[in-house]
Amino acid sequence: MALDVATTDVSPAPVRQTWQPWAVSVAVAIAFFLAARFSFALLDKSDGVAVFWPAAGVATGILVAFGPAVRWPVVIGVAAATVAANLLGDRNLASTVFFAVANASGPLIVSGLIQRFCGAPFELNELRRVFGLFAATIITAMISGLVGMLGFVLFHAPAASPVKAWSHWLVSETVGTIVVAPLVIGLASFLRNAPPKREIVEGIFALAIVAAVCALRVNLPDESWTLKLMIALLCPLFVWIAARVRPAFTAVAAFMCAISIVWATTFSLGIFGDVRLSFEERTLSAQASILAISFGALVLAALFNERRVHELAILEREQRLEEALRAGGVITFDWDLQTDLIEVSRNAAEVLGLAPQQFINGANWIKQVHPVDYPSVAARLGTVRPDDPSHSIAFRFIRPDGRGEVWLEQVAITRVDSAGKPIRIGGLMTDITERKRFEGEISRAWKSAALADRAKSSFLSAASHDLRQPLQTLRFLQGALGLHLTGGEGRELVDKMARSLDTMSSILSSLLDVNRLEAGSLRPSMSDFAITEIFDSLAADFSDAITDRGLRWCMVRSALLVRSDKRMLETMIRNLLSNALRYTDRGRILLGCRRVGDKVRIEVWDSGIGITQDQLPHIFQEYYQGSPEAERGGFGLGLAIVRRLGEMLDHPIGAHSTPGKGTVITIEIPRGDGNGGRRERAQKPRYEKGDFRGTILVVEDEASVRASISRLLKARGIEAIVVATASDALTRVHRQEIRPDLLLCDYNLQGSTNGVTTIGDLRAALGRSIPAIVMTGDIRSEVVEPIAAQGISVLLKPFLADDLLQHIARLSREQAAAGPADPTAR
Repeated sequence: MALDVATTDVSPAPVRQTWQPWAVSVAVAIAFFLAARFSFALLDKSDGVAVFWPAAGVATGILVAFGPAVRWPVVIGVAAATVAANLLGDRNLASTVFFAVANASGPLIVSGLIQRFCGAPFELNELRRVFGLFAATIITAMISGLVGMLGFVLFHAPAASPVKAWSHWLVSETVGTIVVAPLVIGLASFLRNAPPKREIVEGIFALAIVAAVCALRVNLPDESWTLKLMIALLCPLFVWIAARVRPAFTAVAAFMCAISIVWATTFSLGIFGDVRLSFEERTLSAQASILAISFGALVLAALFNERRVHELAILEREQRLEEALRAGGVITFDWDLQTDLIEVSRNAAEVLGLAPQQFINGANWIKQVHPVDYPSVAARLGTVRPDDPSHSIAFRFIRPDGRGEVWLEQVAITRVDSAGKPIRIGGLMTDITERKRFEGEISRAWKSAALADRAKSSFLSAASHDLRQPLQTLRFLQGALGLHLTGGEGRELVDKMARSLDTMSSILSSLLDVNRLEAGSLRPSMSDFAITEIFDSLAADFSDAITDRGLRWCMVRSALLVRSDKRMLETMIRNLLSNALRYTDRGRILLGCRRVGDKVRIEVWDSGIGITQDQLPHIFQEYYQGSPEAERGGFGLGLAIVRRLGEMLDHPIGAHSTPGKGTVITIEIPRGDGNGGRRERAQKPRYEKGDFRGTILVVEDEASVRASISRLLKARGIEAIVVATASDALTRVHRQEIRPDLLLCDYNLQGSTNGVTTIGDLRAALGRSIPAIVMTGDIRSEVVEPIAAQGISVLLKPFLADDLLQHIARLSREQAAAGPADPTAR
């Protein structure tokens, strides 16, 4: 076992010293022996008890200061010194054993109580610890005094009573412990953490003055004024030491005063050497003075030390607060409206560009508010609602140092007097310049994005019109050609052409649907239809492509009816099949469906490369294409469109995959109503020759469309007059060259007019509201819905020839059922 003591000098690195147990025992034995021999010179002859027992303070101080590591070395040293000191005196062996037990157990009890209730390492830096040391000392002295009293009663037969011997033991051990133990504890604290040089110099200087005063006290005559002089000299000294340096210096000063009192009492010197008093009275006076000085000095030192600790904690918290305020760009302020002074935190100078100062004139500060923000700030500061004294405002502050302006957000509370007049405003001001700059950038970015989105929408709308025109021409040509080919290979080629046109139209619509999805303008049109209608169309488009890749194409046909938007659902399945084809190199691709309760689950299976579990949650995100080794081209939008259409249609989508084996993606849709499907099919009869007996006026500015639609109508036996512009149509009507029974007009015509305006002008010129159809490639709802609201049928390009013919037949029947037209109707 060894004793480890950490000492610290001005250098922050601690120095550790190791003392051997035998060295501790020897040192304690020597110190205890010398202190005991000194105490034996102050024996009370009546009971043989020393009036001052500093030896107890030596052992107790070492045990308390260094803890359990020195317990047994101290006990051995105390017992050995007690035996030696008593046997060299007039004690016998039996009483010496009693006294050794009493002297060795006392420090153990004190240190045990201190360790239990005050912890380690122990220092006299708190008031509770000072009281703890005094309480533990008194309790221990009472216990060890009982053992010592038994030694005197049993082996020495003292003249004084046992109670008196016990009380003398109690007082002498208490005084000795209270005087010496704090000295040892203080020196040990110096070994753990040495004070700075300034404090050492100041403490030594103060102790030198205390020593001079103690020496003066010993040599002053025994007069009434001398006691007052000592009090007047010592009190300021102890306040100085307690307030300026550590408690250890106070313990040294108290020890010096105690030694001088003992010296003066022993040799009858100064105010403690009044020969008119008995030795016992002078001893009691000295003991009381020592206890009073020691206790008072240590309490005073502990109080001042606690104050220093609290001050340091407050300063540290203030420093942390300043650092936090500086880091967050926050200023604290307190505006006294009566003196018009604003107290601000130290970081206000760097935030506001002010001169370093704690107080700012309120009038000068308010002048620096940006002129645009000044009225709102002044109005808000000048009005206080009793039910809501707090306010929050944001304004610009012009820095006086010429470095521009800073945005501040002020959150404060206004305090008022009894009359309701504002007297003080306190709160926080936060530098939000960066946030305002970021908000400005975000706002500009949003505006730029909105402009880009509008430009994209305009471009796609224009592209939609330009792309749908040739598709529409092909539709009409295919419809006209189909009348001449009723069978054979030619008819088969025409049918394949029709399917290709359907696919091209669907792809074009899907491309435009992405834009409409982003704009939130795409609305589903729900209907009941047979799922096989979509499956057959997809099989015609994908079977050859899948076979060309060396894969097997499997489709499970079904007669189930579903309820959905037919075009949107076909787009979803088409994207799934395209994705499966892209990532499958061998095996097969399967399309099928099955009943799941009141729903139908469409499934697309492939035996492709598969998807890992960590990638599976991301495959429906925009532009996500998996790991680099899985990239197969494309833009990563197909599955994203599937997800967004599924959310719009409320069709849940599922995905399962095994890497290297394949993937299955499912779409769940509600089952359709069979009666509703039959009603819908019944509403769309095929056009029969002779359903329309009249003349159609066609206004179309695209030459290819004019030619193809003219050829189609002629092949169907319908008389048609086709013109290129609205002015041509109006001219011929005004000349009464034509009197049409139905108007067919393109929406986007050359010039400022459009199809709806042209129809209105023609109806006005004819003097009646004849049936009309508008053809348009612009599928936006803000274009289509106003047209339909005016009682005009709408056909979205590219439409089938049969769709046009069915519209013509329906309008003709409705016109016939309505009777002769009102010549005044518009």
